[in-house]
Amino acid sequence: MSPENDPRERWPVIVAEYRALREAERREFARAPLSERLEALEALCSFLEETERMEGTAVPQPFHEMLRRLHRVLESLGVPYAILGGLAAALWGIARTTVDVDVILLVPPEQMPALLRAFHEEGFAVSPMALQRLQEGRPVKLAFTRRFSVDLRSASLQLDVQAIRRAREFVLFGIPLRFVAPEELIAYKLARWEPIDQNDVRGVLEAQRDHLDFEYLETAIRGLAEEAGLPELWLRWIHLKEEILG
Repeated sequence: MSPENDPRERWPVIVAEYRALREAERREFARAPLSERLEALEALCSFLEETERMEGTAVPQPFHEMLRRLHRVLESLGVPYAILGGLAAALWGIARTTVDVDVILLVPPEQMPALLRAFHEEGFAVSPMALQRLQEGRPVKLAFTRRFSVDLRSASLQLDVQAIRRAREFVLFGIPLRFVAPEELIAYKLARWEPIDQNDVRGVLEAQRDHLDFEYLETAIRGLAEEAGLPELWLRWIHLKEEILG
């Protein structure tokens, strides 16, 4: 049997071609304007909402409502913040689904009890350990529905402060929200470096390569590597930069 007729030889070729098609789609979407990425992000979040509604949630449009209440709490208390994580990665890079919203906050310790109380009054589940975790700069999960949640963390690194200061406002589902800039997002993703973070940072680099402030980005990476004791961040960046940007 010739190689082209042998399924054992043909299947790896088929798989490789599917991967090439997906990669081409990724690169094509990375060139899409921000408005199209926002539309795609809203569509993906709406799809997740529909899934939860089918499972019997009592909250209409739960992801929309979670964002509205998040915005209301932070604005009412005047808390500077920035959204990072998967939602920011979907905005700046390749749209993907996410069920939680990661937020860093610039909030003094004496305001933390009032902040958590406000979230509780807005329908978020606040655990007994939430205040201590927030005071220690550790992430706090506030469940809104069975599927959707907000993850809060008080700023404890210089990069956190810079990210909040440089955050940019975008309107999602009619709600003005502040997102970390792509430079800080890349630095955060290099630090986490789980498989999903690696995919996210590649998407952001592909989409924002012509708009990034590389001098600032590399300063931020070096600063985070030194402050957090993660010397591998710089090596990850160099390898990724060569892979994506050549």
